[in-house]
Amino acid sequence: MPILSLEIDNIKYEIECKEGEEKLLRESEQLLNHKFQENKHIKNLSQYKKYLMISLILAGEINLLKKQNEKQTTDFESIIDELDDLENLIEKKING
Repeated sequence: MPILSLEIDNIKYEIECKEGEEKLLRESEQLLNHKFQENKHIKNLSQYKKYLMISLILAGEINLLKKQNEKQTTDFESIIDELDDLENLIEKKING
């Protein structure tokens, strides 16, 4: 298994990962560092609390995206229902 060196919030970590996971871990490293930069107000917290705050921020963003996805799914289902109704109406008009 590859060993990957990551730096998150100026702390270096050696992470063992499966083959092919390197890209995902690098993207996660970038995301976490971006969140730390974006949330400078947590800079003086302990490392534990900083990671907790970033975890809560990311969890909130995930929940928001899930809700948006659920709404889009509901909207698409409504559109499909309306298209089915329209298709049935057209078939009735064509077939008499």
